[in-house]
Amino acid sequence: MEFILVLIGLSTVWLFMFKIEWLFNPKSFMVNIIYDIILFIISFLIFQYQIGNPKIIAALRMPLLSSAVFFILYWSFKKIYKRNPENTFWTFVAKPVQDVIFTILFWFLGVGLPFILIKM
Repeated sequence: MEFILVLIGLSTVWLFMFKIEWLFNPKSFMVNIIYDIILFIISFLIFQYQIGNPKIIAALRMPLLSSAVFFILYWSFKKIYKRNPENTFWTFVAKPVQDVIFTILFWFLGVGLPFILIKM
């Protein structure tokens, strides 16, 4: 069960890896944010009723943080370069440096930072 909660906590990362265009579309991004808020509320309810391992339940808060980081990075990228970034995670061909930097920043700030903040 704990493994499944961690996988659910990485839902924004899964979207980034496999369906990044959903994060670019305002409607689907709002659906993602609503889903993230619901997970955030569920994590508080589970803490309130002391169900499960609190360290693992905290993983349900990660998608909201990851989505916020993605939005900030995406908005900045869009303002500077006037286009959507490309996910360079699965590609093994040369891509523009700014796309590679966007992907690396998301992995450090959007995936790594929530893990660190949740563990505190």
